[in-house]
Amino acid sequence: MMAAANEELLNDNREVMEAVSATIHHVGSEPGMGQTVKACLQSLIGSIFTATFEATVLAAKSGVRAEAFQKVVSTSSASSTAANTAMENIIEGRFEGTGSHIATMHKDMTIAMDLARDSGVPLFTAATAMQLFQAGITKHPEGDNWAVTKIMEDIVGTGLRKGGGDG
Repeated sequence: MMAAANEELLNDNREVMEAVSATIHHVGSEPGMGQTVKACLQSLIGSIFTATFEATVLAAKSGVRAEAFQKVVSTSSASSTAANTAMENIIEGRFEGTGSHIATMHKDMTIAMDLARDSGVPLFTAATAMQLFQAGITKHPEGDNWAVTKIMEDIVGTGLRKGGGDG
């Protein structure tokens, strides 16, 4: 949880916040700083997701086995919870019902892009990610984040799946 308050107020309410999250990040004292930090974080997560989506499609089109690519990514400097989760769902063919609905990421990316616009900060990578999530929610409104991958798979005619079968 990202929280903004003066130190005393934060400490007075820590027990309530810990009932919701085991990790409390004190991100500032000004109201709204928690939401600001979350928007920045979501722009990063959305960008990691879409880079992973693209990489899996490139790997599939190039003939790379799903298990090999997953192992390399998960043990390399590209490894992250976001990338690893995305890749696992993609290669298992789980595009719905994973608890990571595309509408939530679309909302979060919209908040991040609005913050960037209002702050006068260009977010080139996040803007591209936002467009991919827009395409995903348009084509697969009931899908999870990983459903964006299906759009790219449709374009190139293949996808990365365990066991060597393509999507």
